[in-house]
Amino acid sequence: MATKPTLRQYAALPIDLRSGRLEIVLVTSRSSGRWIVPKGRPEARMRGHEVAKMEAFEEAGLLGAVSPKPIGSFGAEKGEGPNFTLARVALYPFRVEGDAQDFPEKGQREIRRASLLEALMLLSDGGLISILVRNEHRLIDLLPPPSAGLAPKS
Repeated sequence: MATKPTLRQYAALPIDLRSGRLEIVLVTSRSSGRWIVPKGRPEARMRGHEVAKMEAFEEAGLLGAVSPKPIGSFGAEKGEGPNFTLARVALYPFRVEGDAQDFPEKGQREIRRASLLEALMLLSDGGLISILVRNEHRLIDLLPPPSAGLAPKS
């Protein structure tokens, strides 16, 4: 049996502290409607954390600062049925500092802010859940410092 090729992806772990409590921002997948974190494929001349920041903006309208160092990676299936592709997803902590009124995928996905416990119940990617559980007591410490500018890098 042939193995499927593995796709590389980069994801943001958007954490919003502005309400005074830790909230993880989740979006729905356009294909399945499952709750996920913003993620995307490599882009020319962009490092992984830059792609993660761009995806957080494009998929959820999030503005903020991203850590240049991933907190881990997890395996995910992209697509459904026999035509799925395996992906290895690097996860970058993202400090949410603002919300854009307009963004590329506005209206294409649901967006939800959830406590860590709620996020663990909503997510279905076992590897992502493991990373969150392993780091639950230090998620805030993993965030980058607040950024000087909120606009996404073009």
